[in-house]
Amino acid sequence: MNEALRRLARAAGIEERYWDGLGTQRDLQETTARALLGALDFDAGGDADADAAVRRLADDALTMPLPPVIVLRAGEPVVVTVSLPPQQAGEPVAWQIVSEDGRRDVGTFVASQLTPTDAGETGGRRYTRYRLPLLPALAGGYYRVRLPSLGAEAALIVAPPRCHIPPALNAGARCWGFAVQLYALRSARNWGIGDFSDLAVLAAAAGAAGAAFIGLNPLHARHLVRPDEASPYAPSSRLFLDPLYIDVEAVDGFAACADARAAIAAKTFQSELARRRAQPLVDYAGVTALKLPLLEKLFAHFRNSGDAAQQARFREFRMHNGQALERFAEFEALRLHLAAASGSTPNWREWPAEYRDPGGNALAAFRREFAERIEFQMYLQWLASLQLQRAADAARDAGMAIGLYRDVAVGAAHDSAETWTDQALFAHEVSVGAPPDMLNRQGQTWGLPPWKPRALAAGGYAAFRELLAANMRGAGALRIDHVMALTRLFWIPEGMQGADGGYVRNDFETLLAIVALESERNQCMVIGEDLGSVPDGLRARLREAGLLSYRVLVYERHWQGDGSFCHPHEYPPQSLATVATHDMPTMAEFWRGGDIARRAALGMYPGDQHCDEDYARRDGERAGLLRLLAEIGLPPADATDASAVIESLHAAVARTAAMLAVVQLDDLLGETEPVNIPGTWREYANWRRKLGTPLEEVIRDARWARLAAIMRSSGRASPASPA
Repeated sequence: MNEALRRLARAAGIEERYWDGLGTQRDLQETTARALLGALDFDAGGDADADAAVRRLADDALTMPLPPVIVLRAGEPVVVTVSLPPQQAGEPVAWQIVSEDGRRDVGTFVASQLTPTDAGETGGRRYTRYRLPLLPALAGGYYRVRLPSLGAEAALIVAPPRCHIPPALNAGARCWGFAVQLYALRSARNWGIGDFSDLAVLAAAAGAAGAAFIGLNPLHARHLVRPDEASPYAPSSRLFLDPLYIDVEAVDGFAACADARAAIAAKTFQSELARRRAQPLVDYAGVTALKLPLLEKLFAHFRNSGDAAQQARFREFRMHNGQALERFAEFEALRLHLAAASGSTPNWREWPAEYRDPGGNALAAFRREFAERIEFQMYLQWLASLQLQRAADAARDAGMAIGLYRDVAVGAAHDSAETWTDQALFAHEVSVGAPPDMLNRQGQTWGLPPWKPRALAAGGYAAFRELLAANMRGAGALRIDHVMALTRLFWIPEGMQGADGGYVRNDFETLLAIVALESERNQCMVIGEDLGSVPDGLRARLREAGLLSYRVLVYERHWQGDGSFCHPHEYPPQSLATVATHDMPTMAEFWRGGDIARRAALGMYPGDQHCDEDYARRDGERAGLLRLLAEIGLPPADATDASAVIESLHAAVARTAAMLAVVQLDDLLGETEPVNIPGTWREYANWRRKLGTPLEEVIRDARWARLAAIMRSSGRASPASPA
């Protein structure tokens, strides 16, 4: 790669090299660099183009009176940097700081009376940067700094230094909770998929057992037009909820809707309902076919009921969620309409041209003609929001100090409401993923387009803060999937393999400030999923900012030493500890080595050699875990009994110094089928497997009681108050 291209890549935030998960250092390849630069809107056609792009970046930074975004700490002096040419340095310039509620602080300055910090020249003109004190302090929040006479404006983010952590946990308390894939819950009353009423039942029982939280998969809105795209980590929108989690029979107005009750009572409907409940996998298409027609009947009843109070609450919901809800509803209604008209479900980039632009005339006509269909999508979001809040209330009423522990995915699908709504924000010719590692030697491509860092900054990071606020709603804790994305993301150009990608940096400190601000505003703890290729120093900075580290027992080893497993006291207090995760085999399968045979059967090994290596490695892992348990006085009575080993491993997690400890229902129940096998798509039924035991039996199961007792006996309890 020539020097001009290298300079532009560096200026654009593309890293020149990286270490993969196999311990190999990989240099950025020229073809990758050019593809990534193109996705970032840079012209790198020739050396002159690359040099010109580098100069433009430097010139923009020098000549803009204010940077796009300014980050300060709450309570500290408000000081910004302004850049002006000499002819403006002696003129009075008015400034304004505008708060979220419209309040204004105003004043003037003369640059020549300020302290210069540095200077530069471009196009024959010299510019000087000055240090501009504005106010003694500001409370945490989002502001706009304006210099009206210069036409300059910047987003000002005033953030606390740390995320919210309940005082009791900061003081040394330790608590625990259950984790579940909500869709996987079976119950006697649900419609073939776990729903928000199941969640409320689970929360009440878990609270009674002493749990402080319920950990959940992302609840993001998936794709109603293609319900079989099951992954909660590749949704249509991360701002809104999956309507399949709505409990139809718990909708306000159901009892008064004769059409809905008659449809459900029909023999054919009851037969289909029984079949969906009995299936071992969630039939997303079948569940959609059951729920949507009934929800449409309830919507028609709602519109015609004349219930003024309910309709006022719906209007308030619409106003609160504003244009984001409108655009999401329009997208979902439009693609359902186009699918019905054409019999196919093309990507929105393949739609008729007039529908690809959310601001176009064709969309305005669609809004008028199909206003009711759009309103129905909003109604679904309202119902989902109400029922999720009821589940959160059930958790609070059960004494849970944290309550719901939600999860936000690292991205949305290429064909999604998010990418259609704000097309300039996304890099569409690339997907994010991960470099090669022990489980995926070719690397992973997740099929999710990343945000462009400069576009995100130009929008004042509004998309990021709205994403956090939406997912902290009703939650006491939020897991940020692949938290390394705050500092960098692995971008893979379209048509290339996972190993061919490169890292693109984000503005880490700005994103971290927004995480802390939203965490404090929503009184919501933040857990950063810091597994995989973690840059040096990142965990320390996240800890300093109040995020909890995500520690998985089977990965916590002395990698720089003898490879032995870490003892409980070695876990950092500011962390969450768990035996395994949803991206791993269940512990019952792990202990027997069934996951290795499964991957081999799925063709995930290029040859027998790696498979044999993994079997040998697993023998060593089992021996190491048994050694750990023996050293801390928790040896299972029978090392060949996976259930006994699983309980002992959870006892080890319970003893860790980590603030939070997690019991996965999959492991509690001894499930052997994995939830998800990374690197597979059609090869395995990811995100579909239900729990083998109905919820009503789970909460009465002896294993439920034993694991709850194990957690409590190690001094873990739900703190008295979430405050």
